[in-house]
Amino acid sequence: MNEAFALAGLAVALWLAVALALLRTMRRSPALIMTGSATLVYLALLGGASVAPVLIAFWSLSAAYWFLVLCVLMPFGALYKSVSLRMLGELSRAAGRALPEQQLLARYIEEDSFGRRVDILLAQGHAERESERLRLTAKGRRTAAGIRLLQRTLAIRTSG
Repeated sequence: MNEAFALAGLAVALWLAVALALLRTMRRSPALIMTGSATLVYLALLGGASVAPVLIAFWSLSAAYWFLVLCVLMPFGALYKSVSLRMLGELSRAAGRALPEQQLLARYIEEDSFGRRVDILLAQGHAERESERLRLTAKGRRTAAGIRLLQRTLAIRTSG
């Protein structure tokens, strides 16, 4: 069992090295890089464990690896997507460490939050522009129906 925990720790160290290198060299979504590389390293870990000269406990190895991965992914996600932290960073770089509240509202809510989300819906074909309106496409209707089904199944009454 100790071998499983040690191997999981080494695999997570390898994953962090791979993920950091990919984050600096690839122009893909950081969330995709982090989760994808964690999955690939895990698959390599399982392959390596299956040919190891000692018997490695699969469940202990898996639990330890994914626990450590989640210990990294949770703060990464908070740092990557936190509007509050981005606002603090911008305030810290501003002259006098202050900005008008309306400027922050326009930048982080109207431009970043709303504008980017509309662009994503359009780029992925979930919606299309129709003069001053957005209209769901057939793909958008299917996606929305699937999301509603998942929300009902998981008893999620409000989201977003």
